Amino acid sequence: MSPTVATVLLVCGLAPLGEPLTLREAFLAARGRAPALAQARAQEAVAQGDEALARTFAPLTLSLWGGGNDPRWAVGLTQKLPAPGARAARILAAELTTRSVTDDRRASEAAVRADTRRHYFSLLRAHQLVEASARALSLARESEAAAALLFESGAAPELDLIQARIARGAAEVQLLTLRGDLVAASAALALLLGREPSVVLAPVDARPPPLVELDSVLALGAVSPAGEARQAEVAAAEATLRAARRERWPVPTVGVSVEADGPRGRNAFLRGALDLDLSLPGLGRGETARAAAALESARARQNEDQRSRRTELVSTHARLTAALAGMARYAEEILPAVEKTERMALEAYLAGRSPRVALNVALQAATDMRTQAIEATFAAQSAFADLELAVGFPLDAP
Repeated sequence: MSPTVATVLLVCGLAPLGEPLTLREAFLAARGRAPALAQARAQEAVAQGDEALARTFAPLTLSLWGGGNDPRWAVGLTQKLPAPGARAARILAAELTTRSVTDDRRASEAAVRADTRRHYFSLLRAHQLVEASARALSLARESEAAAALLFESGAAPELDLIQARIARGAAEVQLLTLRGDLVAASAALALLLGREPSVVLAPVDARPPPLVELDSVLALGAVSPAGEARQAEVAAAEATLRAARRERWPVPTVGVSVEADGPRGRNAFLRGALDLDLSLPGLGRGETARAAAALESARARQNEDQRSRRTELVSTHARLTAALAGMARYAEEILPAVEKTERMALEAYLAGRSPRVALNVALQAATDMRTQAIEATFAAQSAFADLELAVGFPLDAP
């Protein structure tokens, strides 16, 4: 921040206060407190519990009989066994579901990272707009002083002085408005990071994002966490359908018992049993039909995800390329020329070589150009956040 801008902010009671915040600190804080990640971790724990449940066998059944008729007493154990291959298929489906939920959690981390980047650079944009507005106010005050001097010497009409005062007042109001926007942007970022919203944060990382080659982006997008999650969903649905079909086979229940008869149950013998649960032909296919429909739905989601992700990667990379080119053009060519023209316009007005209206146009054009440069910087960061979200992996290590 230049000394002139800092002086204007101090005079207006708008000196920037707050604690410095790096982008890395913002990422770490958001990752530890984001509600979306807490929900994703909870769903991952539920999936792991379902996996443990799939590995569990049906419990043993203990039976006791007794009475006056034969057999006098009996003790038996029965165990229901899964259909051949059904248990293995259920376990595989649960494992794949856990993998899918884990990949979804990783995708949520990418979404939180992108959201944090947008909020961080939105706050940086607010700070830059305040600085640009403070610069405009400083020039408005200079032009007002020049108009007053020219009016007192009779070299300019009173209309010039009135217009200069209006321009200075409008610049003060604009600065107050932008300061309010800055506090609001800081509070939004503080909410995401779990910080005190009344303390204005001061972002310190302003470097432009890198431009990653499109081929590298497409290669990373092909193995993104969201894509891996959809692939695991399809595999889990296939395993579930296979288990549902196997479970229509005869399901055995085996049992063994010790029975006694005769006087006072003196004669004991061992008895075995085998029960089969049979599915009626043509009936009871609801579970199989539901599993088949779930598989088709998972495949449709996977196909849609693949098409939309590739489109998003290409379009977002194009936006990032254009935004970075615009940033470079503003920094290297446009803004230096803007600063030169506004100073030349003020000097020409002081020397009486140009009218007041030419100065007003030059100062307004300079303010508009600075605002557009700031918006171009934010557009580049926002496009990079969208690109990281589509890829699913960090592309820049702050």
